[in-house]
Amino acid sequence: MQAYGGLADAPLNPLGNAIVACYALERCYDVVLEPAVAVLDRRFNLDVALKMGDEMLMILEVKLHRRNTRIPETQVDEIYALGYHVPLLRRGIRVGAMHLYTSGQPPEPANRWTVVAYLPPQQQQVSVHVDGAINRLLARLRVRR
Repeated sequence: MQAYGGLADAPLNPLGNAIVACYALERCYDVVLEPAVAVLDRRFNLDVALKMGDEMLMILEVKLHRRNTRIPETQVDEIYALGYHVPLLRRGIRVGAMHLYTSGQPPEPANRWTVVAYLPPQQQQVSVHVDGAINRLLARLRVRR
């Protein structure tokens, strides 16, 4: 029998969204939770939108994991696979996926639109790790800040 009805390994996504939103508010970014993104004929429901300066909007899919598990596919993977990121780029919108882990850090994923971060138990260090992940994601997406 699976512990907690199989929820022991489930992502803690609402908490992950809150962690990223709190980080963004600390940095004085505007934040929108659960933005819907319409691209051509599709609609995607992502987790957090960050308005970073006058020119850029970053929309993230956030996954919070309790332990090191394989990195699951996200809607962002589908956006890139179908080429839907191109019309978003033309509008100054960047999309990415962020996997947050509470125990250890897995290897960096192979694609450029996904980053991982370890969340240490010390609360004051969490924003440092989230900031590092966002900066790595921006660098991977070739965004100058």
